[in-house]
Amino acid sequence: MEKLKIQHGIFNDPLKYRWVMFAVVGAIYFMACLHRVAPTVIARDLAQAFNADAMTLGMIASAYFLMYSAVQPPVGVLTDTIGPRRVITIFTATACAGGVIFGLATNENMAILGRALIGAGVGGVFIPTLKIFSKWHRANEFASLTGIFLAIGSLGNLSGALPLTYLVLFLGWRISFVALGALSLLLALICWVIVRDKPEEKGWLPVGELTVEEHAAGDTASENISTLKRLGLVLMEPSFWMITISAFFSGAGLSFQGLWAVPYLMDVHGLSRVQAGSMLMMIPLGFMIGAPAFGFITDKLDLSRKPILLAALSLNIFSWIILILLKPGTLSGVIIPLFLIMGFFGGGALPLFMTIVKELFPPWLTGTAVGLMNPAAFLATALYQPFTGFLMDRTARLTSGSYSLEAYQHVFIAFLISYVVAFVSATMIKVPKLKQT
Repeated sequence: MEKLKIQHGIFNDPLKYRWVMFAVVGAIYFMACLHRVAPTVIARDLAQAFNADAMTLGMIASAYFLMYSAVQPPVGVLTDTIGPRRVITIFTATACAGGVIFGLATNENMAILGRALIGAGVGGVFIPTLKIFSKWHRANEFASLTGIFLAIGSLGNLSGALPLTYLVLFLGWRISFVALGALSLLLALICWVIVRDKPEEKGWLPVGELTVEEHAAGDTASENISTLKRLGLVLMEPSFWMITISAFFSGAGLSFQGLWAVPYLMDVHGLSRVQAGSMLMMIPLGFMIGAPAFGFITDKLDLSRKPILLAALSLNIFSWIILILLKPGTLSGVIIPLFLIMGFFGGGALPLFMTIVKELFPPWLTGTAVGLMNPAAFLATALYQPFTGFLMDRTARLTSGSYSLEAYQHVFIAFLISYVVAFVSATMIKVPKLKQT
């Protein structure tokens, strides 16, 4: 096996240069996750601007997740064919357009269009990045890297809570989103200049276990496989469906973090917007810790992924039971650790989903396989946000315009049932044994 050629300087050393690329795609993913949870901070502003009820707010928020989900399969195929660099650059520029349109929206339809373009644009980041990881890092580093990358996304979620709250208070929600759109365009340009699909494009040897000849053979073989054949190879694998179903139903909880968490804390527990935004930060903070922790544990300690995944899902089930039973007035003593637990184990499950899918298929199918699975959680969120809005509207609003504890409990019960289904589906996954290096 040929050894990797090492040179001096961060831009001449592939082992250092890959971390420069990691920083670039990490910044783009940070923005994607900030957009993901933004509606919960500006829910009241949107309601006032467009005279929107809960179901309309759910539709505006869900447009992101619906389009994010819709673009995942084509993004996966494009990643395997035209390459991650082109995909990330083009789609990030699309997110720029969406941010500007959303910030300038004069009605709910324009707002939905803006959110849809944001969702479609940021949907072209995660899968291509995983493909880059598979080319620039070794197989036994994949879950750890995915976890770290997800943790960076959690920083975006954190910024979509309290920091975005302050930005909106300072600039207003419209100018804030136009500015975020402009920043997305800048990041797209940086991505085009810095990111490369594989070390060979910089004149370096492949990173990892395969020799140059094995890499070339795999690339040549994959070129002769049609898109339909790629899709068929993935869709005929039973464990792929079990993973996808589990990811779908465990993704329902994103509806809470992305839309209802702040209104719940304000309506039921009487917090201000800033206080609720501070409390919400506990979920992405837990996620930021859990995602890399779970990835590191399974990579470095050679633990079976399935039991760890089942443990994470079961503790999320327990969290929803507590939230259903929680009474008004019980805050920091319960809510803070509860939100941390929800984030920690929710974050821990995601890199396991991604890694299991990756290990089911050969490297040249990584983008297609993850592209078909990744929409599950976001499609669930796109469906659950208007659905939970419908559940909320079935309970009459209070005279203050807020919702009662009973309305939120109906939503939490729906989330609980979803996580039980996710757990049952995960029990039927047949996890491939991790290849040792």
